[in-house]
Amino acid sequence: MAEGWRKHEAKMQRIGGTDGVSFEDKEIWLHFFRLESDSHWIAAESNGRGLFFGCVVLDGDFENAEWGYFTIAGMGTAPGLMAMCRKAVKRFANVFMEVQKKVL
Repeated sequence: MAEGWRKHEAKMQRIGGTDGVSFEDKEIWLHFFRLESDSHWIAAESNGRGLFFGCVVLDGDFENAEWGYFTIAGMGTAPGLMAMCRKAVKRFANVFMEVQKKVL
């Protein structure tokens, strides 16, 4: 995976920076995903060194998606990990709906 997403990480809210903002209204800068498994890591916060806070959808299971912390290393090292760097920051609710429509 190319490292172009790092410049977006530098602009993101820091860990804890969106406390008090509803999950639906959190701003999404980065969206990591695996094409072969429909797994998604949608990042709202970062520590600037590869630790993210956001919503995780594993194997296309949107009903059981959870918010929490994740790292690039934790996503696995198998080929196929992609990163979507958003030119326009979007609300989580809108990003989640877009991803669901593409998968389902």
